[in-house]
Amino acid sequence: MKKLLLLILIIAFPAIKSSAQNAGWYSVKEVAPKVWQIGDHGADNMYLIEGNDIAMLVDTGLGAADLASLVKKLSSKPLIIVNTHGHMDHAGANYQFKKVYVHPRDSAAARASNTTQSRQGSSNTMLQGNKPAEAEVYKGKVEHTRLVDLKDGTIFNLGGRHIEVIWTPGHTPGEICLLDKENKLLFTGDNNNTLVWLFLGNCTPLHEYLLSLEKQAKRISEFTTIFPGHGEPMPSDFINDQVACVKGILDKKLEAKPYKSFAGNAMVSISGRASVAFNPDNL
Repeated sequence: MKKLLLLILIIAFPAIKSSAQNAGWYSVKEVAPKVWQIGDHGADNMYLIEGNDIAMLVDTGLGAADLASLVKKLSSKPLIIVNTHGHMDHAGANYQFKKVYVHPRDSAAARASNTTQSRQGSSNTMLQGNKPAEAEVYKGKVEHTRLVDLKDGTIFNLGGRHIEVIWTPGHTPGEICLLDKENKLLFTGDNNNTLVWLFLGNCTPLHEYLLSLEKQAKRISEFTTIFPGHGEPMPSDFINDQVACVKGILDKKLEAKPYKSFAGNAMVSISGRASVAFNPDNL
């Protein structure tokens, strides 16, 4: 399990520019009205969505720095925290919060990611030993975080914003996406990155991932913008490229090339803007 938790996606993305504000370890920019993208020292994206009454934090990142204080500076409203999945670059700062929602099929991974040992491991792998300045380190109470099960179709009412949970197994068995219904925004964790890893030990078979993509594609009229766990926002039709990519792999119509990473070797295929690294023995 410890080895598996270290097999987390590392992709080098361009530094956030535009209206991004450096806040030390974290960078912050408003990417839609009352939606802030929080960059985790280049390793991953978190998002803070503010409704009229409640705010929602999507993922907690690596947990290397004081995320809880940053979120309080961005919004003073009551906070709901959701993990899109249990990997340590998305659930690493759960220990700073009393309650976190996660799909039950990823709760064990989220719990394992919420340890000092896991955070040290992520620092050595994803951050190559980089650490935040002492003033940026979390010094609050280490919470005995209560994980609350999420269900497909659950809707959170933030006040003027209704956020729907969409279960999308693939990258992990409990991967979920979050649809901001009023504003047509989709927050996707690692389900819709430009390169998706489908070769880790706990990834579902590729044909199951295709079902998740097709589930999203059927609802493509309900959102205009995808906010991924790694990289910059993309238009909703990017999902069509992902569907074509996975179908091309399964039908053996796309070229597959060897793919090497610290997490292991795989094969990778490309269709349009989408790339999928996959295990040929887990189709």
